[in-house]
Formats: sequence, structure tokens, C-alpha cells
Amino acid sequence: MSESLSTQSPYQLILLGATNGNDVNLRESVDLALQGLGIPTNAINFISDANAHMRSLRSPIMAIFFGSSENNVDTALLTELIDDSIIIAPVVSELSQVAAEIPPQLRHVNAIVLDANGHGIARLVTLILETFRLLRRERRLFISYKRAGSQPLADRLYDALDARGFDVFIDVRSVPPAADFQSQLWHRMSDSDVVVLIDTPGFREGRWTAEELAQANLTNVQILHLLWPGQKEDPASSFSHFMELRRRDFWGLIPMRGRWATKGLVARICDQVELLRAPAIAARHRYLVDNFCDAARDQGLSPSVQIEGWISLKTEGKRTLAIVPAVGVPTSDRINDVFEAVANPAVEAREIWVIYDNRGVLRTWLSHLDWLDSYLPIRAVQMSKAPQLLKEFTA
Repeated sequence: MSESLSTQSPYQLILLGATNGNDVNLRESVDLALQGLGIPTNAINFISDANAHMRSLRSPIMAIFFGSSENNVDTALLTELIDDSIIIAPVVSELSQVAAEIPPQLRHVNAIVLDANGHGIARLVTLILETFRLLRRERRLFISYKRAGSQPLADRLYDALDARGFDVFIDVRSVPPAADFQSQLWHRMSDSDVVVLIDTPGFREGRWTAEELAQANLTNVQILHLLWPGQKEDPASSFSHFMELRRRDFWGLIPMRGRWATKGLVARICDQVELLRAPAIAARHRYLVDNFCDAARDQGLSPSVQIEGWISLKTEGKRTLAIVPAVGVPTSDRINDVFEAVANPAVEAREIWVIYDNRGVLRTWLSHLDWLDSYLPIRAVQMSKAPQLLKEFTA
């Protein structure tokens, strides 16, 4: 790969195997996801197997192997990629076909199903974004519902989303005994990618459900707002993406609190969650970037947002700061990932901050992060405290 191309496209995606037109669908879906994240579509360079030798190990690389019964033998190229420790995601028509469609070299790797109708493309796109750290690897969701109105549907969505690899919060299963119920709710909501809200008749009048909707709007968490048959859009739900449920989505045209929801409806909701996840995280990321940059400019600084989404800041005293927005609640693992991604000679940052939205986060967790600051070579900064810390940084 030429140096200019490598510089223009910091991420490289190698497409292997029998693409059979899936490469076109994948490119279009990745482009849409990147646009939703506010990242130029040329940030990811698609490389064919014929051009795989042009890859640059100086930039992040991932490979997708589209399996087929006619292309399931080991190859020298696969050996090279494996030796280079490149992540390779096998794609199959169904899980029972792994042995028939995937070379022995890759059969130990969990495969993704992509059927003839394109079902599975959304999960493949999010996996690519997660691998390149454009989306966080944690896949966390929050289900908001009224027990008397939609408990069976909430339970089915929990099981279906859990099967897709999501860490799903639902009150009856996720709050431990003797815990502060409301604080646990707000903490998990602040750490969720998307809130799945089941808006049944009477939902908006319930105390807890109304507060959950208000809290999601307050903290910029995006909502997949499921409108029960007959329910109308709520103009107060500024962060909602509405999805109308129809009577034909239920067996016998009778919802029965969701007990008779069709498999097609459950799958469609799960697909919508996958599609909403990237723009939902991007919106919260933009909130952090915009607010931090505004605070920096108030101090007379000139922040520079990098293509990967972090912020570079230099003072007249030649101090260099790298600021990495973190959507959700920072953990030691996430902080370590940030440090490894940013602490390299090309960044030339002498200090690294992880900024996060502290609204709704448990006080005990905030205290824990403050404690970590005294031991780690990276600082976790609450967005609400950033202006004062910037003032101290420039003093």
C-alpha cells in the first residue's frame, strides 16, 4: 500500500473468500455507519485478496473471510495474516456449515451468519467498527417497559438480544437484592448504547417508566421507541427513534402483552438495535467533543479533533494533551485500551485524559475513578469538571 493511501485511510479491511456480491453490500453498509459516526467514508480502505500484499502493518487491519463450499481450503495468504496476528472474521451461510465453508485454519474462530437475504450484515458492520475501536466492544442495552403492559415481550427481547451478544439490563433480572433500585437504573442507563422502550397504553403515566424516559432524554441516550398498536409518537421524546408495532406483528392480531409477538417482529427489533447503535454512540461522542472543545476555546486554546475521534490540545508552554471521549462509564480495561491506542510516538502527547459524562453514574463509581487517577498514567475526567481542570492546565 502506498504511503499516501495509508495516511488517507487509517483502517484497512481485507475481503477474502467468495464475496458473491456481499462485498458491495458490506461497503455500502459500512459507509452508512461511518457517516452516522461522523467519520469520512474513506477512513476504511477495502482491500481485495489479490491486493492483500499491499497492506501496511502500521495501520489497524481486519479481514473478513466469506466462506463457501468451493473455497474452504487453507491458503498461504491466510497463514500470512494469522502469523501477522490480524483478526479474521469467518462468515458462513449458517452455523451448521462452518466445516463445509470455512478453511481448517479458521474453524476455531466464532463465525458470523450472513444468509442469502443479507440478514446478519448489521452485526458484521458493528463487529468491524468494534475491531477498529470506532465503537466500544461492550454491547450494552437497557429495556424500559411497564410490567403490566409488556412483560412477555420484554422477556423475549432480553433473550433474543442476549443471544446476539448484548449485555441487556432489565429490572427484574439485573438489579441485585438490597441495592438502591433507582441509582442502579440510572447507572446502567448511562452505560447503555441504546434504550429499548416499549410504549404500551399507560406507559407514559407510570412513575418509574416516565422517569426512565426523562432520564434518557436528559443524558442524551438514544431510544428505540416501540409504539404499541394505537400509540402515537410522543413529541417530548427528543432522542427517540420511533418504530410502530402493528397488529399483524402478533399471532392472531392480538398482542397479549407481547406474548404472541411473531419471531419476525423480535428479529426486526433486534436488527433496528444494531442499526441504531452506531449513530447513538456517535451522538453521545459528539456531545462530549463539542462540550470539551467549547470549554477549551473559552480558555483561549485551539483544540484539534482527529479522524479517530480524540482531541489534541497544545498550550503556549508546549504542554501537549490528548483527550479521548469515552461513551458510557469508564472502566480500568477501557482506560487501558485508550492508553495503548493513544500513547504512541506519533501522538506526542505528554498527558492523556479520558473524558466522560458523569450524569447518572453511581457516586461509588465516581470515587473509584478518582482513586484510579492517582495510580494510572492517564486521567479519567468528568465532563462537568473539565472547564476547571482546563483552567488549571493552562495556568
